[in-house]
Amino acid sequence: MRTMKIKLKNKTKATYIVSVNEEIWGILPAKILRFFPLHPDIENDLPETEKNKILLEIEKYSWDRLLNFITYRERSTRECEIFLKLLPLKSDLIEKLLAKAIELNLLKDERFAEMLVNDLLQKGKSKQEIRNKLCEKKVNSEIIENCLNKQFSFEIEEDLLNINLDRAIRKYVSLPSEKRKEKILNYLTRKGFSYWEVKEKMEEKEI
Repeated sequence: MRTMKIKLKNKTKATYIVSVNEEIWGILPAKILRFFPLHPDIENDLPETEKNKILLEIEKYSWDRLLNFITYRERSTRECEIFLKLLPLKSDLIEKLLAKAIELNLLKDERFAEMLVNDLLQKGKSKQEIRNKLCEKKVNSEIIENCLNKQFSFEIEEDLLNINLDRAIRKYVSLPSEKRKEKILNYLTRKGFSYWEVKEKMEEKEI
């Protein structure tokens, strides 16, 4: 009878990393592993016939973990991929679970980007700050630009500049005039607003 070499290594008190023939397959809790004749920290021989059973349990457990991760808040596909890699989980199962989540409409980067843009707009974030945040979340660049073009208008950008300028004025209100101007200009350009747009707006407000 053909056998496979399985090793269990503690990830936490209640979960183990499962390696098969020196390849990490994923993680399983002790309460599931007790149904298999396996012992931690030693190399276990298990019949090949048990392979699919263990793989199925790893897939089911990882899917549950992914669902918990997704339902906590909207996620990008890349965030979920990183989450599964860190469980850890073998690459072909990662691809399978991500494809399943996308097919069930649990993952949709366009929806994720739109919700994040709306949230950051309400917080007064600039277009560049929002773009940077979406890049940080590993959203595809084409999706980012499409979403920004859809959500932003000249009026919205103008409002955001006014909101952030007012914040900067309050932030540096106690400084001498010239120092205050310099600080405000630097503050707003760091946030991604154009130097000349900020300069023009400051002159308009007689700052």
